[in-house]
Amino acid sequence: MPNETFKYDYLRYNAHGVLRPNWPLKLSLLFLCRHILMLFLLGGMSFKGGLKPGTEYLVELLNPVYNITDILPAMVLFAMSARRPTAGAFPRWAWKHGRQMILFSIALFLAIFFFRTQFAFATYGIVEWAVIAANGFIGTYIGTSRYIRDLFNEFPPPPQEETP
Repeated sequence: MPNETFKYDYLRYNAHGVLRPNWPLKLSLLFLCRHILMLFLLGGMSFKGGLKPGTEYLVELLNPVYNITDILPAMVLFAMSARRPTAGAFPRWAWKHGRQMILFSIALFLAIFFFRTQFAFATYGIVEWAVIAANGFIGTYIGTSRYIRDLFNEFPPPPQEETP
């Protein structure tokens, strides 16, 4: 590895010689998994004496129709945590198709959102517009970034078996 040349700064690579996921990607994946995260958060709140006054509007975030859009980013998060040479076939497959899975998740969320609201743009509040903009920004970043493209093309190779 000492004579290896890197396409990016050497600090962007991990011990296995592959690119590290950057913070924008990690934060984007957490944002895309927000429905499942809110399910855990609100589920925990209900066990501690129910929802507090003024938090009833958060229940809409638990609508199961949106939880389906979090499955693909959650799979990518799992694959990101399993990026090591001893990883199995599923994390390798999920990581290889991670960009497409993220973009499909965004498209699916927006399709469900627009279908549920019947394209009533005039009724959207600032939160709805912020969520639409965030999804658009994340989709643009994932779809156009060369670093992200290179990142999803790399996975640590499996360990070499020694032959006697």
